[in-house]
Amino acid sequence: MHFDGRKCRLLLNSVHEDDSGTYTCKLSTAKEEVTSSGKLKVIPSLEPLFTRKLDVLEVIEGRNARFDCKVSGTPPPKVLWSHFDQPLIESEDVRMVQEGGRHSLIISHVTSDDEGFYTIRARNAHGEAENSAELYIQEPRGRSAVPDHRLVP
Repeated sequence: MHFDGRKCRLLLNSVHEDDSGTYTCKLSTAKEEVTSSGKLKVIPSLEPLFTRKLDVLEVIEGRNARFDCKVSGTPPPKVLWSHFDQPLIESEDVRMVQEGGRHSLIISHVTSDDEGFYTIRARNAHGEAENSAELYIQEPRGRSAVPDHRLVP
């Protein structure tokens, strides 16, 4: 939201269908209260379109990593996750969650084997789109890459 002293503006970047609705701005002073409302209807794209892209992640080894994105399209696109172009399959440590147009990839207890590029491909009858991001694994604090040498008498 931006207020220049006279006008107030609300700018929504990368809108999605679930952003549709009524938006209200309320100005209150000691003497009065003024409101102004407007309706927004987001028309979904036909071909898949990422309205929120994946972010690069840095995760400490042993913790969980979560990639999140939003994709729209009509009909709703089907998605496929991959790691270095190898399709991912759900398992005890890899979960794929979909809530409307929001898609998440959750990797539990990451190791150095999980490091690298992850891609999500969205496809429907009108086209295909993809988005990628990298996962970096950091060593846990207090763990040194230098071997512990001890003198033996």
